[in-house]
Amino acid sequence: MKNKHYFLAIIWFVCNHCCKAQSAGVVYTDIHQLIEIGGHARYFIDSTNKLSHLDIENIPDSRYAKVPDKIINMGFSPYRIWFKFDLKNRTDENLYAIMLAQDIDYVDVYAVSEDTTFFLETGALRPFENRYFELNSIVVNLGRKPQKLYIGLKDMNGLISQIEVGTIRPLMKRMYRETSINFFVLGVLALSALFSFFMFLFLKERTYFLFTLHVVFSALTLLSLEGYLFDFLWRDMPFMNNGVNSSLIRLCTLLTSIGFSVEFLNLREVLPKLHRVFQGLGVLATTAVLTKLIGIQQAEVGFNIMILLIFGSYLATGMWLYRRGFGPARFYLLGWGIYIFEILLIVCTLFNVLTFEHFYTYYGYHIGVIFQTALLTFALMDRINTLRRENLEARELAMQRLTENERLMAEQAVLLEKELEQQPIANNDLQKLLKLMRDEREKIKKIPIATLEGVLLFPVADIVRIEAMGSYANVHFFNHQKMVASRSLAEFEQQLGEYDNFFKVHKSHIINLNFVTKYVRGDGGIVFMQDGSEVDVARRVKPDFLRAMGLEN
Repeated sequence: MKNKHYFLAIIWFVCNHCCKAQSAGVVYTDIHQLIEIGGHARYFIDSTNKLSHLDIENIPDSRYAKVPDKIINMGFSPYRIWFKFDLKNRTDENLYAIMLAQDIDYVDVYAVSEDTTFFLETGALRPFENRYFELNSIVVNLGRKPQKLYIGLKDMNGLISQIEVGTIRPLMKRMYRETSINFFVLGVLALSALFSFFMFLFLKERTYFLFTLHVVFSALTLLSLEGYLFDFLWRDMPFMNNGVNSSLIRLCTLLTSIGFSVEFLNLREVLPKLHRVFQGLGVLATTAVLTKLIGIQQAEVGFNIMILLIFGSYLATGMWLYRRGFGPARFYLLGWGIYIFEILLIVCTLFNVLTFEHFYTYYGYHIGVIFQTALLTFALMDRINTLRRENLEARELAMQRLTENERLMAEQAVLLEKELEQQPIANNDLQKLLKLMRDEREKIKKIPIATLEGVLLFPVADIVRIEAMGSYANVHFFNHQKMVASRSLAEFEQQLGEYDNFFKVHKSHIINLNFVTKYVRGDGGIVFMQDGSEVDVARRVKPDFLRAMGLEN
């Protein structure tokens, strides 16, 4: 019996100690540190959305549940959720709380302290003046002797937030670091946008314009997430911070990324079916945002899934084109690879797999967007270098062919003199001579090809095939050289219309029939060219192609 009493006394002591430890809540001791308090919270869901802070204060602790993780992550909820903290400050300085999620719609703060007690209504959808500091971050002065802190949150995009407490010095250090990182990223985005816009003005190619738009909307996404749009643009219009508005900005970022990728990778010509798939995904993403516009919060999940699916498609497509010899795709792959990796880390934090405590998760979007923008800019620059290198090679080829043509013309003149010296000239011999002269003239007949650095003249007979590349075209020659011409395939089709040996077998290819080495029948068929390339024949032009090749039977 005595042992039983001892046993009960031990249990009571342990339980009492644990209760006291729990009631102590957050104890702040180091004036040089900010500490995360989300893991110390208990929460209550106000299903009526009508309870005041005084009603919440009178709710017994037994009705509060423990927050399951180190940060507040309550997912999507149409209700206001109240979080209760027990605080104790062991220092002689005022204590401040900072909310690191700047875009929460509604934030109600009720602080109970020995030296100050107040109630504050703030958040993204409330006037900017309702903040202790007029900054993008929400900061609350808890006084020197805080006891209780109640924070009510409601947001249509999901309740995810870190809440840290500390004195003024580490608080200012934190905000200075965040401001520096934010504006460094914005500076990189601004430089990249200016570069691509000037390239668009110079080259008149919409790939650069679409990339400019994508960078601008990426910057707007960052400004929206960090609360700067509210701070800089519409302090008197808090309704502009609604979740639909931020989703529309992210939708524009996604759609411009689709447009840029389609143009940069030339999917409209190279992979037309995949181009149509991207168009469909863009329509689905737009539908998800419009669904969210009418109040269906779960549409945000569908929108995020569409984003990951589209970004993953970029990687697969870029890898396929890189393996087929499209060099600039390597920077494209690196840029989207790092960006997608960081986005996946953020998604893991949303599902409590990771936390925002790490630099690469808390600043995940910053890291992803700066690497994406920088590497995609490198991809555009590499594309320009590729064009210039191929044009230099083409110019050398043109000079070489010019020398050969002059030699042919001299040989033709000598041959003509010898034939005229013979007496008499038979009619059939004359016809052979004229045919020979026509053939030689065809060999040296040139067409003008516009490049980035001017107009070059090339013998028509040297062209094996012409491949579409957006508003440009790749011209492939008999000696495996190629150049990029600053004109479309449609313009080449019109220019080569007088030559019977050129045939448009596909909407992305014109071939020289004289260089066809093999034809394999199929739905449309495949032609093998002398330079080792394989070109698909469209089903709609197959009969005309067979007639041109003399293969009707």
